[in-house]
Amino acid sequence: LTSLGTVTIDTSNVVASVTDNTLVNAVWISPTMFNCANVGTNTVTVFAQDTNRNMASCTATVTVFDTISPTAICQNITIRLDSNGNASIVAADVDGGSFDNCDIASLVVSQTSFNCNDLGVNTVTLSVRDIHGNLSTCTATVTVVDTRPIIGVDPTSFDVTLQTDDTTTENLTISNTGDADLDFSISVKLVD
Repeated sequence: LTSLGTVTIDTSNVVASVTDNTLVNAVWISPTMFNCANVGTNTVTVFAQDTNRNMASCTATVTVFDTISPTAICQNITIRLDSNGNASIVAADVDGGSFDNCDIASLVVSQTSFNCNDLGVNTVTLSVRDIHGNLSTCTATVTVVDTRPIIGVDPTSFDVTLQTDDTTTENLTISNTGDADLDFSISVKLVD
């Protein structure tokens, strides 16, 4: 098959020779066009006619192959971790419009689950297989970002000893360098 998923044959593809006791006037075959639905063995009929309009026919087997691999096209994506620090993708997420001369049977991506260990740039492979088993691959970049608040507390703890009627002031810095808003509360624990 061609890249368009079709092929056309003529008598030169199936006729070795035609003989007659007079002159052969015409030789033709039917069918002459094949497509993806015809992959495998097909029977064609060869017709011959001499100058006296006598006709004869025989059959031949034509085997149609699809040897053209799909065209794998990847696209890069960015995904965000959920509140549990996980994210997942499917093959279609990184498929950028892969195609085949017949039809695509499957899309498979090499990694589907991501977590905090995968923050940043990750390379995945998309495998595209057509209905006749031909395979192509491409690579895509999956950028994993964490949109949960990233909390910084400085100092992380401090101890204060107060005598009766004493007061003190301590500084506590809380920062959020993440991509989401941060709601927090502070509790004080009194120890006897």
